[in-house]
Amino acid sequence: EDWIKPGGDESSNYHMGLLYLAAYCEKFGVTSKILDISIQKITLESILDIVESEQPKLIGISATSAGMKSAVHICQEIKKNYDIPVCLGGAHVNCDPHFIERVTAFDFCISGEGEKSLYDAFIKIKNGEKVDGIIHGEAIDNLDEIPFPARHLINVMDYVREEQRRKFGPELMPWATMLGSRGCPFKCTFCSIPVINHKVRYRDPKPIVDEMEAIYDQCGGKYSFVDDVLTLNKKTTMGLCDEIISRGFSKKFRWLGMTRAEILNEELVARMAEAGCSDLFFGIESGNERIRSEVIDKKISNKEIRDAVQMCKKYGIHTSFLLMIGFPSETDLEMEETVNIGRKVGADLIGIHQTIPFPGTKIYDQAIEEGLIDSDSFDKFSRGEGWGEKDSFFDKWPKYVPEGLSQNDLISARKRAYFKHYLRPSWAFGRIRHWIRASHWFKHDIDLLKLAP
Repeated sequence: EDWIKPGGDESSNYHMGLLYLAAYCEKFGVTSKILDISIQKITLESILDIVESEQPKLIGISATSAGMKSAVHICQEIKKNYDIPVCLGGAHVNCDPHFIERVTAFDFCISGEGEKSLYDAFIKIKNGEKVDGIIHGEAIDNLDEIPFPARHLINVMDYVREEQRRKFGPELMPWATMLGSRGCPFKCTFCSIPVINHKVRYRDPKPIVDEMEAIYDQCGGKYSFVDDVLTLNKKTTMGLCDEIISRGFSKKFRWLGMTRAEILNEELVARMAEAGCSDLFFGIESGNERIRSEVIDKKISNKEIRDAVQMCKKYGIHTSFLLMIGFPSETDLEMEETVNIGRKVGADLIGIHQTIPFPGTKIYDQAIEEGLIDSDSFDKFSRGEGWGEKDSFFDKWPKYVPEGLSQNDLISARKRAYFKHYLRPSWAFGRIRHWIRASHWFKHDIDLLKLAP
């Protein structure tokens, strides 16, 4: 079988979902080939040549909402030329499985976790049975039953982008993408994950560290955990830290992940720092407590945010804030709190983006109710109706603009946030230790300054 990740899903993290699917199938003797179109710059003609050469029994295409136009087009071209079943998976169909009934390009889809369902579908197809419609994937309770991701099917160096190599040198190695858990219990209104899976399951710390050790030479000991919330379970996170420390890897490993301010405490932060955690990313979203609590259902106080940053500073963990502007009912003054929050509480880095109503989110439903988006807009995008061949989802898909504000207001606020945060002597002074530790941080920070007006 072939699994394809279409254009529009660009990321420097490799696609763990596909690697886990391939690993699970390999466990039962099924071989796979993975094509990452965005990273490998594979043309449609090349895809068809590969299909002709490989003659797979099943082709899978994994796509987010942003990549769906490309996914549908690829599927249509494959079906024109080959009588091979094509399955759709990925983030969009996880929250909208009936998509394949409205946009009829694919034979079937797997919504949710796909390891068991994909293998079962493959065996049926191999035995001459027809597979169609919506398959609801069966979640695996014991994640340690799944083999390590099939990284041998990709070239990990492809995930160091060309501009990064030019900037930081050819010796720059990619961070290894890791996953220690699945699921998220929170219900943020801008996120589609609550629709997919609330149930959180954790891997045992020992096989996680076994995997980190096994791929050390691929990444130079740098690991990026892509769990929705790496620190959700204190006992599990402490266990991971203890495993790293007890095996003597705390000085060799450097790792990072996502967290939430209200679930950190000093004991946990201290242990993570001791075990080699260098960076934590906080999904703060808004600097205003009303927006967080009442609009996006993220009940975190400013005090909890400030305390978390100070704990990280105390133990030398680098902090980054992920921020958004343009939430429903947001006022100019509330948006300005988001502009200022990183600077006020002492975060090292900020990234700020405008709110996009993605399908499967509560904000998307609200945008339809308010007439910002037509209910069939996404299906038209997927078919390419009214969209040029090279039109990007992120360039043309509507962004949320609160009543009383304009698109220019939001663009100006984003620039102002970068200007205020990064063009400060105190910020540069605080960054010196990072510049000394790794010269690429200096080059990275210079690029951030270019975002300021």
